[in-house]
Amino acid sequence: MFHSSKPYSAVSVQIEVLTGEQYEIEDSSGIVDLIEAIRIQASGPTEASRALRKKLKYGNIHRQLRSLTILDFLIQNTGDRFLREFADEPLLERLRIAATDPVSDPLVKQKCKHLFGQWAASYKNTPGMERVAALYRQLPKRKQPASQAKAKVLRESGTSKDPPMGHSVSISAGNGPSTVVGNSKHKHSSSKSLKKEKKDKKEKKEKRIYTRPFSLEREKSEMLQTLASSSLASTNLLNALKLVNRETHRVSEDVECLQRFETCKELRRQILRYIQHVESEEYLGSLIHANEELVTALMAFEVLDKSVDYDSDSDQDVLETGWTPDRDDVPEAFAGLSINPPKPPRPARPLSMPVVPSPSQSRPRIYDSASSDSESDEEDDDEDNPFGDRNAIRTPHLEQSQPTWREV
Repeated sequence: MFHSSKPYSAVSVQIEVLTGEQYEIEDSSGIVDLIEAIRIQASGPTEASRALRKKLKYGNIHRQLRSLTILDFLIQNTGDRFLREFADEPLLERLRIAATDPVSDPLVKQKCKHLFGQWAASYKNTPGMERVAALYRQLPKRKQPASQAKAKVLRESGTSKDPPMGHSVSISAGNGPSTVVGNSKHKHSSSKSLKKEKKDKKEKKEKRIYTRPFSLEREKSEMLQTLASSSLASTNLLNALKLVNRETHRVSEDVECLQRFETCKELRRQILRYIQHVESEEYLGSLIHANEELVTALMAFEVLDKSVDYDSDSDQDVLETGWTPDRDDVPEAFAGLSINPPKPPRPARPLSMPVVPSPSQSRPRIYDSASSDSESDEEDDDEDNPFGDRNAIRTPHLEQSQPTWREV
């Protein structure tokens, strides 16, 4: 299930077990053992954060609610080291998406908002918990999981078709079907060409239908039927997506989801055609509402159709989506950052400083003459002292004169 280089130890195993169906949503049993497993590992907080983030994204409704319960218990019963490494930006962003995304279940949204308000009141003035406490104020602000302008599914379900790639020439003879002659470098097999011919026939048929003059009175019953089918198809697709276990396989691998997905795409093409031609306000509002419901269902399919090994809350995904934080979030994001910390205050200067005497003002040392004389007498009487007075040689009274230098 987890075929990646990320750590998968006892922490991930216990989170997998604790989010299972055998536990009630608010059951806290077993979470104490999870805290001990996290503390004895250096990468425990990071692994726990990633495992809970995966459950919030790929798990079913029960696992998402259990992940929120475990998350709240961990935040309330762990130390500062755990919170600094655990409450990272990818997990916080996943919480924002879970609380505001249209794909999220209403129960998950309600529990997220309840926990956000509780954390904001409990950790308002706690150092290091500024980002967790700010989640409640950031509820209306979230990163879009997918941009509708870049969504492939919406381009496919639209009426406009992209021009064919490469150099192609259309050759037609009489009323027969046209044959497309492609470049020699792009050769297709017979099966692919057969599928392409069927697709071309279908597109020509739709084109003939769409180029017919539109008459509201003639197509009114068909339009009403399409409106009813669109609402039903979008609801069926959303319900089918909720039943898929995304931890074991993708939603595009589910046959029922894929069939309902194709039905929604086809109905959206018809709805867009009616929107282009209908001018009556009586039906235009219903058509726009039906299109929004289909867009929501199709976008949910595209967003949820990602493998469990792909972690879209990484830094690379943020760069690809072009998301940047709002200007209002900048002070909150840099709340704990200190670029130039203030210098510590200088110690208070004492009122009276001891005056150190200078060498010139130092008093001369006084020696005791009696003690010095006694010490010198003892040294002179020592037989082992060659420089003593007893070994002195007396000089003659009259010294011989020595030669002197004279200037010439």
